[in-house]
Amino acid sequence: MKTFPLWVVAGSLFCLAPLASACPDGHHGAHPGMGMSEMDANSDGILDQKEFAAFHEQRFQQLDANHDGKISRDELPGMQGCDRKKAGQRFEDRFDATDINHDGVLSKEEAEIGMPMLFAHFDEIDANKDGKLGKDEVTASMKKLHEQGGAGMRRKE
Repeated sequence: MKTFPLWVVAGSLFCLAPLASACPDGHHGAHPGMGMSEMDANSDGILDQKEFAAFHEQRFQQLDANHDGKISRDELPGMQGCDRKKAGQRFEDRFDATDINHDGVLSKEEAEIGMPMLFAHFDEIDANKDGKLGKDEVTASMKKLHEQGGAGMRRKE
């Protein structure tokens, strides 16, 4: 099992999860510029280490806007404008949209459909073990994990 930093999970929930709602229904494909075809320079359907490294070096250069050899938060497209207030509102909106029956909590089924990262860690987040996630449980779990620096969070494979 690979260790997966919790701050990535929290960041995904607060900053990236709402982006899924911007995709057309039924969209499950790769994002432009990040697919295998973009990396497969010789179009043989296989990525070798050189192709993989070359693609990521090129992407690094594109992101490093000031060419200082480092990528700051401001240079990451997904992090621009991601302040806590806006992120909190996006989480609230996403949670409410996922709450299909509008009872103020998410069942496992609702989480699986609308918030897959919550679903993947549902039992860990469900503090009172009632089989439902309230906003307060999710927020408390994210705060706790943030304070721990993501220690102990594992990617579900």
